[in-house]
Amino acid sequence: MSETQSILPPEVLVTGLRLRILAMETTKSKWNTILIGARHNRYLIFDMPKINNMPVRLDDGSRWSVNFITHGQLFTFNSEVLGSTYRPFPLVFFSYPSNVEISNLRNDKRYPVNIPVIIETLGNNPAILTKGLILDLSWGGCLTASSDEIPDNETLNMTLYLDESNTIDKLLVEKKSSRQKQGTFYTGFSFIASNPVSVTDRLAEFLHEIESIPLRL
Repeated sequence: MSETQSILPPEVLVTGLRLRILAMETTKSKWNTILIGARHNRYLIFDMPKINNMPVRLDDGSRWSVNFITHGQLFTFNSEVLGSTYRPFPLVFFSYPSNVEISNLRNDKRYPVNIPVIIETLGNNPAILTKGLILDLSWGGCLTASSDEIPDNETLNMTLYLDESNTIDKLLVEKKSSRQKQGTFYTGFSFIASNPVSVTDRLAEFLHEIESIPLRL
């Protein structure tokens, strides 16, 4: 379920927030970037996207669809490039959106899956807490089944084994719910907003693959 608000809530605009931008005109370019700052109702400041560590110029006046995930919600809005600067750092200024669509991720469609998973603590020498199965997967989280209970209030690493040679490593998750039935622990997790872009991109690719599978009757 999603709702449209007239103004982007300023409290979600935290410096360092990771965003994805998709060109709405001409070439369908898409980039990952980081929020550097904002002035409420005036503009947003993003780190200029880079290729091979070189900044990519975004044309003034070009229109983009912007989205980011935070606090278990997906924020999506349209914006326009106001201008760019290269000194002292390469930055690009986007218009402040007139409205934003907010979706509760765990209200998004959940895809039934059967994916082996290892859940570990963080750190250089992570400890394996449990091995289990992911039973459903969405853009914002997942449900696992395991024989061991997952501790509360701890950010954890997940490794998803999609097939023999295909994994998603070091996916950061947070426990949200848990129940036990006949010796099995069913645990709901949400995906942490600070996951590396490489990890979120890999997860997005896999979810797009699921969504593209034709319905068979």
